[in-house]
Amino acid sequence: MSDSLFALDVPQARRAGEQAVALARQRSDWPGAAAALYQLAVNCERAADYVAAMRYSQQGVELTRVHLPGEQWRFTQTLGLVAVATKDVAAGLRYLRQAHRQQAAIAGVAAGERGNLLLHLADNHLALRQPDSTLYYASRALPQLRHAADSQGRGRVYYLRGAIYAERLPVSRRSLQAAAIELQRALSVFQHAGQEADAARAALALARVRRLQGRPKTAQQMAERALRLARAGRMPDDEADALSSLARSYADQKRPRRADEFDARSQTLRDSLFNENKARELAQLQVRYDVQLLTEQKRAAEFEQRSQRAQLHSLWLLLGGLTTTVAVGGGLYWRLRRQKSLLALANEANSRAVAEKEVLLQEIHHRVKNNLQLVSSLLAWQGSSLPDPVLQQALASSRTRIQSMALVHEFLYRADDLSQVRMDEYLGELLESLHRSLTTPRQRIQLSRSLDPLVMDPKEASALGLVVNELVTNAYKHAFREREQGNLHVVLEKTAAGFWLAVQDDGAGITAELNPEETHSLGLQLVNTLARQLKASVSTVPNLPTGTQVVVAST
Repeated sequence: MSDSLFALDVPQARRAGEQAVALARQRSDWPGAAAALYQLAVNCERAADYVAAMRYSQQGVELTRVHLPGEQWRFTQTLGLVAVATKDVAAGLRYLRQAHRQQAAIAGVAAGERGNLLLHLADNHLALRQPDSTLYYASRALPQLRHAADSQGRGRVYYLRGAIYAERLPVSRRSLQAAAIELQRALSVFQHAGQEADAARAALALARVRRLQGRPKTAQQMAERALRLARAGRMPDDEADALSSLARSYADQKRPRRADEFDARSQTLRDSLFNENKARELAQLQVRYDVQLLTEQKRAAEFEQRSQRAQLHSLWLLLGGLTTTVAVGGGLYWRLRRQKSLLALANEANSRAVAEKEVLLQEIHHRVKNNLQLVSSLLAWQGSSLPDPVLQQALASSRTRIQSMALVHEFLYRADDLSQVRMDEYLGELLESLHRSLTTPRQRIQLSRSLDPLVMDPKEASALGLVVNELVTNAYKHAFREREQGNLHVVLEKTAAGFWLAVQDDGAGITAELNPEETHSLGLQLVNTLARQLKASVSTVPNLPTGTQVVVAST
């Protein structure tokens, strides 16, 4: 009943499962209690309720250790899967290795169960970038999965082997051909089994291999296939990857317009997914914190239970006489001291968990910054390979926007307070970076600034940084066109309404097509959109005798 309810009502399913465990314990039906706990742990892990899955797995480990040692490996394996799902890959590998040792020590385990545990080990080693260990465990899993007629498991083995062969250095025709064979097998198995998500990723990997083999047309067909599968399975991340793969395939075929079209569609989709992915990462971080806190609380609870049992025993001894009472009183005194120590230990554990949460949040900002820098580097690489200067300039503009966002995450990674960004420091570094990247030997533009120590939250800081990026970049490109020198000044002031930002130059002056209030250009449309997000207005006034001043101010 509990198992069938999980697809409809998770809380009700958990209550039914817990009732089954309690009834089985009352009857000393240890196999029944273990089976109910295992079903609860597995279903909670599949429903992404990792805290509950960890708790049921811990209960299962304790029960099987005492009553059913041959079943303990199942719960140890579930602990490993929960750790991996909460991004603690190293802990997950420790649990899975322990489960493998426990499983190897007993007979009668089904071939499919042995193969799947080996496959989980292979997945973990792939996440840790250990190709030899990945191949070792995947190859050991294959005969077990064949014996069990587990087509999905076999497809996963083929995918892992193909991925490893494709990454082998130095790249050779032989390794790429081996990768293509394995990935084609994986794709066929996944599609036959109706596993759209796995099939989409296999098709993407195969498209990359075909590109490396110098077969862009075949790579294009594989990427189109991956795109159809990703859309059918409603997998936007894979859809974005498939669009990027199509863009690269068209670029290899010397079709820049199609490449640019798919690249723009991919970037638009990734932009829409960016905040959603950040929210998902923060949710996973919270779950990981809850799982670790649960482990610490379990240890403190075990100490408390032992202390309570000792106190109960002491109370019985109290009835033995005055001498015994004095002795027990002394014992109680020391036990109370021990309880106090245990409480201090629990508080210290909670403090450590909170501190670790802060560190993990900083790590997320660090990884987001690194990922944005990687995207910027990829855009630079792509721009260097394009013959069209217009396309190169568009990619360069995208790079500066990405670097502006990455700088916010860099500040948050270094900051003590993760909820605030000092705008004078952030914009100071941003302007220095823009000045270095936009200055050419033919122009000597003097960039000055006057920035109040204004504080904003990360979302507002990122939006205002993009506004400054667009206005300053626009000034360099248009205000000083065909001029050897000029002056550009950026002002940020704190006001009662919020902020007042001005970017003023002594250049050629504004034209209708460059007016931020009327323009159809992407960059200045972005300024208007971001200003609305900041609840601000955009205005343009002449900066006499020459030049322009653009003001963005809170309303």
